[in-house]
Amino acid sequence: MMHSPTGVLIAICISFFVACMFVDPIVVILVLTPIFAPAIAATGLDPVLVGILITLQVAIGSATPPFGCDIFTAIAIFKRPYWDVIKGTPPFIFMLILAAALLIMFPQIALFLRDVAFR
Repeated sequence: MMHSPTGVLIAICISFFVACMFVDPIVVILVLTPIFAPAIAATGLDPVLVGILITLQVAIGSATPPFGCDIFTAIAIFKRPYWDVIKGTPPFIFMLILAAALLIMFPQIALFLRDVAFR
């Protein structure tokens, strides 16, 4: 399964999601992107689709407990306790994970406008 394009996309999504839960997103992108680049090229994945999924996973991971960077930004801005902030995150995280799953199953969703613009 890992040699299929879908398997590579799932591995990318899981890796970026988990890594961004603990480390700053810029660092994760700089470290993991070169690691996955050969697999992306070997499977012939569209770089735009991969970029969109990476961006989405970085956003999800940054807002996911326990150490998501966005959580601590929200704590500082809204001056609310940690538990109050993370109580509101599950519905949004679920919706974003669902969006990522849809993009993996139907890549045309992410690539539609690009394909229309550059025919």
